[in-house]
Amino acid sequence: MTKRILAATAALAFVAFVSGCFSSEDSPTSPYPVPQAPESGVDLDSPTGGFTTSDEAPAFGEPEQYEALSLEEPVNDPIENTSEYQTQFRARGARIFEFRAVWGALWNLDDSTRTDPCPLDWSGTLALEGGVIAVHRTIAFEPEDSLYRVDPSTIGWVSGTGPHVDGIHVKLVVPPPPPGDSASADRAAPRLVLTTGPFSRTFAIEELAALRLIEPVDRCGNGISIASVAQPPLCPHGQLAGAWKLLPPDSIAPPDSNGVVYGHFRGVWIGAGGRIAGHLRGVFGVNSDGARVFFGKYIDTSGRFMGILRGEYGARPEEIEGCRYPRGFFAGEWIGRADVIGRLRGHWMMDAENGAGCFHGVWGMNCSPNL
Repeated sequence: MTKRILAATAALAFVAFVSGCFSSEDSPTSPYPVPQAPESGVDLDSPTGGFTTSDEAPAFGEPEQYEALSLEEPVNDPIENTSEYQTQFRARGARIFEFRAVWGALWNLDDSTRTDPCPLDWSGTLALEGGVIAVHRTIAFEPEDSLYRVDPSTIGWVSGTGPHVDGIHVKLVVPPPPPGDSASADRAAPRLVLTTGPFSRTFAIEELAALRLIEPVDRCGNGISIASVAQPPLCPHGQLAGAWKLLPPDSIAPPDSNGVVYGHFRGVWIGAGGRIAGHLRGVFGVNSDGARVFFGKYIDTSGRFMGILRGEYGARPEEIEGCRYPRGFFAGEWIGRADVIGRLRGHWMMDAENGAGCFHGVWGMNCSPNL
């Protein structure tokens, strides 16, 4: 009974936390989304959260729920056929990264049909000093959006978002450091420079090994989410992204659940080159010991069971009060039918007015040196 009381108290505290994210001039003007209720039998005290290891229908039998998360087009980038790219890619000591940036109405990531835009021009460039960028995918580009190349190390785009998002997925090839003393190597260390109207940042190469960043840029909910992961030889890595949604307060504690379910997530599992390799869904909340936990299930595109996701999540300490768009983190692992397969971590952001949000992260097998 004591554990139940603790969990219920934690649930009320979380609702208060989200409510406290309104600034003094903010007031809720739109209702919470109406997410589907969590699966029956959810057990936040269980090692698997109550999720099973059985196969499922493709996209969990709900392909329409994943359509807006799959609006991507592969790009056959001619740069990959050039001698400059091949020389750098094959060089001993070269470092390879998969970099994905999504910008626009992040809280609305899983719905491309809304008609209440808050337009923003995200046209910009991405430059890898001393390296080569190969474009693998554009994300949710519309006819008026376009991508162009400045030189082997720089790409640019024309992008305007309204009620949804745009983005890119690229491969970064960083050549090995030059010979010489450490001082000259430091001066020659390449950087990645992202420049857009609403957001710009320069990244050190070391940051790209397991980068997770999410930043709101205005009061409309526009923001940018970036994830990057190193690609060491023979050790698969990738990303995951999707919707992170809070349940309405009056449905926050399903009677058939152990622990208190606050919300649910739904997303795509992203492999090499930005290819969507599977789908995932799950829940987050507080277990009976008061720990913030998440659980989910990952299947491949045919519905075959690939793993149970589990871990912990939380909010940024500096955003406990006064924020319209609270942000936080998640970190955990995924397990097969017997053993731990790998690790994952990332970030989430939501709109405190309606409970809708997104998540974006990186994953790596057990061989990963960075996760």
